Amino acid sequence: MKLEIERKFLLKSMPDIPPAEMVKIDQFYLKNASGTWERARSWDSNTKGKSWIHTVKKSVSKGVNLEDEKFLTEKEFKEFKAKCLLSTTESRFISKERWIYPDGNLYWEVDIFNSGHHLIVAEIEIPTKNHKVNIPKFIDDKLLLEVTGLKQFSNRNLSNKI
Repeated sequence: MKLEIERKFLLKSMPDIPPAEMVKIDQFYLKNASGTWERARSWDSNTKGKSWIHTVKKSVSKGVNLEDEKFLTEKEFKEFKAKCLLSTTESRFISKERWIYPDGNLYWEVDIFNSGHHLIVAEIEIPTKNHKVNIPKFIDDKLLLEVTGLKQFSNRNLSNKI
């Protein structure tokens, strides 16, 4: 498991500059027998091709999660998706497009959600909780407010029940 520390910001529109990478993402969530949410993600990048990732996150504090990730085969992803579609417990789905902007050793990820919501959220994963975040002009020009730690802006809470 690795520690994920991120800051999130609500934007009024997408940045005006083209991203280094664009990714189409479909995410399926399933609450397992122990009550933990699992996520399987289909990741289709215009520069790196397609991949599938399984993730389990546990919130540690505001903007900080323990994250366990592993790559899946396409078959494993489809099996997880089928479990979600057949689930008698809670399962969820969300689709989004991600624009990625390198910023030194870090990356700004700007997600646009169009499945039931029209929201734009920028996030940056930082190495430590005290790391100073310098918001670049192309993000700052579109910034409405910081939403780090607000549960209503988590991908799972934005997702739709299947």
